[in-house]
Amino acid sequence: MTLGYGKQSQGVLENPEALLNEYLPLIRYHAGQLIQRVPDSIEFDDLTNAGVLGLLDAANRFDGGRGVQFSTFVAYRVRGAMIDYLRDFDWLPRSLRDTAKEVQQVLMQLEQQHGRPAEEEEIARELGVSLNVYREKLNNIKGMSVVYFDDLPSTADGEDTFDVLEAMAGEAGKLPEHMVAMGEFMRQLGEAIEDLPMRERIVLTLYYYEELNMKEVALVLGLTESRVSQLHSQLVLRLRGLLNLELPDAHG
Repeated sequence: MTLGYGKQSQGVLENPEALLNEYLPLIRYHAGQLIQRVPDSIEFDDLTNAGVLGLLDAANRFDGGRGVQFSTFVAYRVRGAMIDYLRDFDWLPRSLRDTAKEVQQVLMQLEQQHGRPAEEEEIARELGVSLNVYREKLNNIKGMSVVYFDDLPSTADGEDTFDVLEAMAGEAGKLPEHMVAMGEFMRQLGEAIEDLPMRERIVLTLYYYEELNMKEVALVLGLTESRVSQLHSQLVLRLRGLLNLELPDAHG
């Protein structure tokens, strides 16, 4: 069924109850995907409520004349609203941010030294910890990847910042420089993914493209769910380093 919301002429929400009934399963799906990667202090219902607000925002802002399907636009806006909620909630302790920054710096230093992706044993040795302690660090920072991978920023001419999620949904493409910057960013991202170790690339493909959850990825690879989570945290930090993206500080 195709609903008549967000018409190009007015962008007015006409029937919120029917809209919610149709897209609530999508909202719950995205909330279920994200809840696996955040601390227990984040509630499923909170993510769902954020997604509902994203749905209503999508209905009001949708412009059918821009060549984007409404269902596609909704999916990006719903997920984007959840990411915004997590960012604004600011549940990441400074200690975890510092840990993530340290790991990312070591990843990049070792890659520059050896001209290849750093292996876990090398990373642990450079950090001065055992392999088990390093993997525990990856477990501790798993929730950071929610914002730091799904909310990647890009820039046009180094100044005009725009949101990749919005650009993919057609929101940030009004300016030609945004279109150029988006194309360049996607090219860089593709090259960075190609530089990932094979197992991390498989995790990324199964989780983000095939949309398997962590448990399903673990079954495919014959690993524990905890091990997959560690690999996911590592690949996120590795990608950000390859893209020269610094981890943001806490609010305030």
